[in-house]
Amino acid sequence: MVHALHSCLILFCIWAGPGNFPQGENKPMRGLAANYAGDRAIETDAAVLFVDGFESGKLDHWDEDQSAGDESRVSVTDNKADVFFGQHACQMTATRGQNNGGGLIKWLPEGQDEIFARFYVKFADDAGYVHHFVHINGEAKRWGSFGQAGKQPKGDDFFTTGIEPWFDWGKNPPPGKWNFYTYWQEMRAAPDGNYWGNSFPAEGGDIPRGEWICMEVRVKLNTPGKHDGEQTLWRDGEQIAHVTGLNWRSTEKLKANVFWLMSYVTERAFGHTEQHAVKHTDTANLQSHTVWFDQVVVATKYIGPLEKADHK
Repeated sequence: MVHALHSCLILFCIWAGPGNFPQGENKPMRGLAANYAGDRAIETDAAVLFVDGFESGKLDHWDEDQSAGDESRVSVTDNKADVFFGQHACQMTATRGQNNGGGLIKWLPEGQDEIFARFYVKFADDAGYVHHFVHINGEAKRWGSFGQAGKQPKGDDFFTTGIEPWFDWGKNPPPGKWNFYTYWQEMRAAPDGNYWGNSFPAEGGDIPRGEWICMEVRVKLNTPGKHDGEQTLWRDGEQIAHVTGLNWRSTEKLKANVFWLMSYVTERAFGHTEQHAVKHTDTANLQSHTVWFDQVVVATKYIGPLEKADHK
């Protein structure tokens, strides 16, 4: 099951811009990865919750494979041209008229008040727009954050935020520009009365195709009763979004406990690419959408890009 959250974004921003947290003096700060060249043994760090560089050649580190084992949708590749580091990477493909791509879910049973997730991603040279992308969720019960499209969280049940390429109705070339797509208890309703994810655009320009990008997201939950929650986004170690004033939850029992690596491309997304391709690309007849992921790390501290001294 791949859950459609909906692609209608309501622009409601409490955005602090690319400020000083956590770079300090406008310089990228040193993260956990700087202590583990090539991410080797990074899983031994007390702050690390989950690691997968896909070097096992399998998807056995994940709790849920939403492609149901269909390797045409989600698989591990050893094609050197599509691997960022090491010998393997994850490939996700959506085929128009057949499927919507796939996703991998990792449950984090302990739950966290602050969480960081870093992943490397590469979009195919002909990649179009997506419907939804990588998410961090919090849920009071397992699967409680899924199937909630159009619903406003109550504060004690769930929240979710996606790190998503936003096409802005064709203004942004495929695959788009980075954007938070967020559900939380004080989100704004859409004109139709439903609660579709609110949008928090990032800076940093268009997302390139055909090259690896290091993305890292931070979610800091609020103190119940206070608007001191945050979410932050980095691209290649540079902060491109910092949203403050978020009231994620009404109880400390609600924690960040789901990491969802996903590339969800619906017919609607293919249609948007087709409609706007004449402006930006030669993908008017696009029939598939492929993206690769590598070097996934989830932790309770800032991770940062893979140590460059060991970059292949």
